[in-house]
Amino acid sequence: MNRALGALTLLHLFVVWNIPTLASTDVRSSVVYAPQPDYPIGARRPGWEGTALFRCNVRPDGFVSSVIVATKHRYAILDQAGIAAFQRWRFKPGTVKAVKIPLRFSMHHGIRHRLAGAVIAD
Repeated sequence: MNRALGALTLLHLFVVWNIPTLASTDVRSSVVYAPQPDYPIGARRPGWEGTALFRCNVRPDGFVSSVIVATKHRYAILDQAGIAAFQRWRFKPGTVKAVKIPLRFSMHHGIRHRLAGAVIAD
């Protein structure tokens, strides 16, 4: 898979549900495992792009219990890719109950998560 085509996580401050975003230093430091979303081939071929906002509800043990798409992409396949990735995320136990994660799929950027200013490579 060509990693030059991927999803870029945007770290904007959103005011939805009064839940911290991944941009918050406290939230970033509580992330233990953050696999990158896959850019679905069915979306890459036609050049589909988009931005969405996800809400991850986190159990006390740090596992994500559910992922809700707060603002959807134009294409459901991109929402499903985001959900699949965020369901695998792990946080330090007891640090967060929910977190908002903005996600942008772009044909012109590599796959990157910006946690504490670092780019985590695949």
